[in-house]
Amino acid sequence: MSASNEWTEWHLTPRGWERGDEKTDFGRTSKPTPEDRVQTVEHREFLSSSYSKLDVTNDIIWNSGDEKLIAALRAKFGDAPNRL
Repeated sequence: MSASNEWTEWHLTPRGWERGDEKTDFGRTSKPTPEDRVQTVEHREFLSSSYSKLDVTNDIIWNSGDEKLIAALRAKFGDAPNRL
């Protein structure tokens, strides 16, 4: 069992990045997925033990396939938030 394994999903929409489902070490929160999302990124912070280094990742877990729209929205709103 890891010391900590927390994540937040971030959905890219025409309004910007919107927070989605979240998992902390103390529970989980579910939110409806925006119907107009074009990309979903999972920000994860993993600590395998209290002696290890924190592993932080941002991985694309869903993509609409509309690369032109994704590029335009990422140019406007930047990368997914790098936080829980």
